[in-house]
Amino acid sequence: MAKEKGGRVPRARSRAAHGGADRSFRYKDGVTESHPFDGVPEQIVDLCQSLTDFVDRAIGIRPDYTSDTLPIVDHYLAIARSQVEAKPAILDLTAQAIGAYFGEVVRRHFTGMWSVPSPNFHDWQLYGQAAYFAINPIGVGYDLLTRGNHDGPSPELKMAKEDRELVAARLESLPPEREESYYSLGTRFEALEIAIECIRAQAEARGYSEMVYDLEDYYSLSSGLPLPNA
Repeated sequence: MAKEKGGRVPRARSRAAHGGADRSFRYKDGVTESHPFDGVPEQIVDLCQSLTDFVDRAIGIRPDYTSDTLPIVDHYLAIARSQVEAKPAILDLTAQAIGAYFGEVVRRHFTGMWSVPSPNFHDWQLYGQAAYFAINPIGVGYDLLTRGNHDGPSPELKMAKEDRELVAARLESLPPEREESYYSLGTRFEALEIAIECIRAQAEARGYSEMVYDLEDYYSLSSGLPLPNA
């Protein structure tokens, strides 16, 4: 089988062959409404539920995993920073819960799959199925909660090397963000959305717009970009 530029072997699966609009892509926000955590590892589910409990207790609103709720979680994020300053022992759980929730919003909105190969959250990844990208959302949680001062996972977005130049240029063309905006879930989500649009456009130009990716497609993926590229 011929390799696509960059050494990645495109697997012979279109959305139609994979179920397309009849299966994986028919659901609102990428998941079934009756089983919203279908296929999500237990560790992620537990962290997400912790986050919704934290937000509910702090603000009185339980977020529902849509992108519209990210400003609500950003409001909680500001509260959580103060809580962590007063009680550093809660840093890890809080950061991981925020990251897991962000990842679950991304998974449902863009259609993706979690990989939790070990108890070490540095190894966890969220992979795109309708677009070729990977990110460790737990790293995003640490990055936002600590404003970049952490030893947690990298929050960088990973992609095929043939996509990096275009995505980097597009992100660099964005207006500079104030520090408070940069370290927010809403800004990270918007930047991710722009990056995925670029990746999908590149895939369409190469004739792979209908591809559906699985874990085997990501074995060789290693390098990434900051998100957003400030």
